[in-house]
Amino acid sequence: MDYVLAPFLWLIGVLASIILWIVTQVLWILLWLVLPLVVIAFVALRIAERMLGQEKVRAWVRVRTRKYGSAASKRVQRWIFALGVVPVRVLFWFMLYAVWHSVVSLIWRPRWSPWRRAWAKRWRRQQQLQPKKT
Repeated sequence: MDYVLAPFLWLIGVLASIILWIVTQVLWILLWLVLPLVVIAFVALRIAERMLGQEKVRAWVRVRTRKYGSAASKRVQRWIFALGVVPVRVLFWFMLYAVWHSVVSLIWRPRWSPWRRAWAKRWRRQQQLQPKKT
């Protein structure tokens, strides 16, 4: 029985290590990119409150928060509705395809690029359209 379960346990271990790696990368990104921006924004807000006045700055922040908050809320509502309509099996296969596509994209790159191909076709077409000089 151990011989049968060993490959599955190995696969679960590999998947768990990949998920743990992704989580740690996201945490490091939050720590080193987002946290300094939050600190800078907090300091800038305090400086603006001292220079321009607390009520003026807080009113400006309140207006911006309402504007961007309502837009984000509407966008999230649309996404939740769209995800609620999709069957669960479709969401499962979409997630599976997304993971598969990311793994394949990390491992393999095609030799041709769409830009090079399109550019070559553009020039070839112009050469074909030009009349021959006799």
